[in-house]
Amino acid sequence: MSNESSAAPILVVDDLQVTFDLPSGTLLAVDGVSFELRPGQILGIVGESGSGKSVTSRAIMRMVRHPGRVSRGRIELAGRDVVSLPDKEMQTIRGTRVAMIFQDPQSALNPVLRVKEQVAEAMRIHGVSRADAERRAIELLHKVGIPDPEAAAERYPHQFSGGMRQRVVIAIALANDPEILIADEPTTALDVTVQAQILDLLRDLRDDLGIGIVFITHDMGVVAELCDDVVVMYRGRIVERGPVAQVLRRPADPYTVGLMAAIPKMDAPLRDDSPEPATTSVLEVRDLRVDVSTQRRGLLRRATAFYAVDGVSLRIGEGETLALVGESGCGKSTLSRTIVGINDLAEGDILISGRSILNVGSEQRNENIRAVQYVFQDPYSSLNPRRTAGQSIEEALQVAGVPRKDLRGRAVELLERVSLGAEYLDRYPWAFSGGQRQRIGIARALATDPQLLILDEPVSALDVSIQAQILELLKELQRDLKLAYLFISHDLAVVREISHRVAVMHKGRLVEQGTAAQVFGSPSDEYTRTLLAATPDLDKAIA
Repeated sequence: MSNESSAAPILVVDDLQVTFDLPSGTLLAVDGVSFELRPGQILGIVGESGSGKSVTSRAIMRMVRHPGRVSRGRIELAGRDVVSLPDKEMQTIRGTRVAMIFQDPQSALNPVLRVKEQVAEAMRIHGVSRADAERRAIELLHKVGIPDPEAAAERYPHQFSGGMRQRVVIAIALANDPEILIADEPTTALDVTVQAQILDLLRDLRDDLGIGIVFITHDMGVVAELCDDVVVMYRGRIVERGPVAQVLRRPADPYTVGLMAAIPKMDAPLRDDSPEPATTSVLEVRDLRVDVSTQRRGLLRRATAFYAVDGVSLRIGEGETLALVGESGCGKSTLSRTIVGINDLAEGDILISGRSILNVGSEQRNENIRAVQYVFQDPYSSLNPRRTAGQSIEEALQVAGVPRKDLRGRAVELLERVSLGAEYLDRYPWAFSGGQRQRIGIARALATDPQLLILDEPVSALDVSIQAQILELLKELQRDLKLAYLFISHDLAVVREISHRVAVMHKGRLVEQGTAAQVFGSPSDEYTRTLLAATPDLDKAIA
């Protein structure tokens, strides 16, 4: 898999310790970490949030922010210990010898500068002339696979898709021919087909240029597809290391064993608890079209219609999970937001428990709102940072008409339903982990006794072990409360674990619907087959 040879290491991390001096005491974020990287090697660093993997990468770049500091150890780049280098010397190394690719390409790019200027800027700060830098920028955009690079260079970041923006970020990282690329979760926010393209690009860059890559992720499937060797981090320490196939086939440390067990797999058994078909669906969508056009041809002329949802029909019964899958921009979120009334529909109808949501009075509208609740992707941004968990849940209970005297007790019941308890009522969102925040979001959604939950990428921001807990919680709630779920995701391994039926969306239309067994076992549409082929398969990769 690798071009790795017996050449001397281009990166040596030896007994690295990173501490943060906080008012409450010293936090040990990285403790005694050691590894090496050779030319042409792709080294994976895996672990959950808080394991120290990103802090390690920032220490290599000398980008640990105050009050953090490297308190012990050595980081050698091409034989030089960068820990003790003056800042000015480190600036010459950063970008030329080692470069970093960040997780979110949108925040890594300046929205008011053309792409050409941003790629060129990475070279100009190291003394390259404007003309040479802009010429080289076009070459780099071509190298990272951006079509028509001359025209693309004149565009702004918002004019690119997420995958194309990540290619631009990689072009910037390559600008000064570094020996080492550090990629910090570079595909986490991308759809599976785009993720596959970025992984192929990194593999090609390794093969063509011989660069070493440190790839930081929590996705074992990606590690299996891309990396040669892997180190597993837990609470700031390396608990296991070795060739990818060896570590993933026969993990020795209990933490690695637990991580592997929590990963949704493409060959896992399908759910066997499909409910009996109901005479009345909880949700029925009939020939729905949603026009999201905003540009007008003229002051008095109507806008050209653009249907982000175009002729979609689906049904969900009591106790059933319909998974809606597709890439960014396919219309999934537009559809879900139309169901809850955020977007207006242009044509078609939406029925909740057999009753249309169109042209209804305020009482029926409020009943519909209570019957359908939304659980968002980011549990932190969906909670008010100025409200405690109890206040957020009590607010939803008031909407449901619960008397004030009963609010506290009912809030405790809901927290207990999601495996939390009364001791969490008075804590603010920042005091919870990501998984706990998502549990609070689910508890809040349950406050109105809904019939349907719309779950919009509810586990994509969570580590795999926490993700597994939330998926199990959702199954338990569905069994106990007979809830219907519209589960929106681009992660097909998660969809396989949670869904009874699957609908595949592409360019505003449903291209395939069927049971999970049908869609995963014998997909009929070419787009579905493309999605399945692009999904990292852990077992196949290490076979």
